Amino acid sequence: MSENTTTTTRSDRDSDGTIGGYISAAVALVGAWILISAFLYSPPAANFWNDVIVGSAIGIIAGYNALRTDDYEEINTGAASLVALLGLWMVVAPFIFEVFTDGAFWSDVISGAVVAVLAGYNAYQARSTERRTRTAEAEPR
Repeated sequence: MSENTTTTTRSDRDSDGTIGGYISAAVALVGAWILISAFLYSPPAANFWNDVIVGSAIGIIAGYNALRTDDYEEINTGAASLVALLGLWMVVAPFIFEVFTDGAFWSDVISGAVVAVLAGYNAYQARSTERRTRTAEAEPR
């Protein structure tokens, strides 16, 4: 009797999963920049804490998605969507918190736009990938 077993390697996978991991890593780095920029630009107190909390959340969640692709798993659609929404929040936040420092204002707006676009792309790509499901196999008698 011959057994038919197949193994997949990273090169056998479609390139979207690998590219999604790189995009998530880039988004995590932008999240780290948002966190660091809070200390560099000294924005008002409310925006400072917004940058610290949201930048940390973006970095952690996007980093999680980047690490998932290393384990032969796909991007988490919910996590990528949440990061995209946090990116949109970062675009709007300087207007709400009335940030008048040019560096802090533009850093938040541009970083938020980059996060929203890249994470939105990841969420869009992740929704169309095949999901692995476990099925019960019949036991031989």
